[in-house]
Amino acid sequence: MAITKLNKRASMGTAVFSAVSLKLCCWGPLLLTGVAGISGSSVYFSWLNALKPYLLVIAFLSLGLAFYQVYKKKKVDDCDNCETDKPSFFKSKFYLWLVTMFVVVMTLVSYYPQIFHPTATKEIVATNNTDIQSVKLNVEGMVCSGCEENINHSVNKLDGIFGIKTSHIKGTSEIKFDTTKTTVSEIEEVIKSKGYTIKNNTNE
Repeated sequence: MAITKLNKRASMGTAVFSAVSLKLCCWGPLLLTGVAGISGSSVYFSWLNALKPYLLVIAFLSLGLAFYQVYKKKKVDDCDNCETDKPSFFKSKFYLWLVTMFVVVMTLVSYYPQIFHPTATKEIVATNNTDIQSVKLNVEGMVCSGCEENINHSVNKLDGIFGIKTSHIKGTSEIKFDTTKTTVSEIEEVIKSKGYTIKNNTNE
């Protein structure tokens, strides 16, 4: 009986750990940059990108095992104290479903970040077209589409941003902005605050 309970906790723990690891390539840089002040910390987590498919399989296999253990019919010999032994919250079916929802949300955030971070369209009127400038930044440390959405969503919060297109494959971020409302330096600082590194830029 004790082994079964341990297996349930281990299965759900493994599922949560795997799900969190799916997003660690985006959360890790934020923690190291924001807490420890380590610039360009995204490179320390880039290796996790190759492990994402395996982490996804481990997460859902662990959940499947947990569901089997919770919902399987108990044999009479395995049920020494079934009538009086009430499971705690962390061993209940409700908690298992909470863990499942957490894993599903983490998976969606990792593979479909645009669902949770849609790029807002802003109506910006430029008083002078000569104030509109485009810049292409070479960004190091991006490993997935989650990194793209992270940068797009953060930079788009600045005033005067007309549009931004980021590619982790090309390692670039192209931004069109109003120079009277924001600057290249401000844009770079926002990207760096997310744990990425700017090599150089090209003005257009």
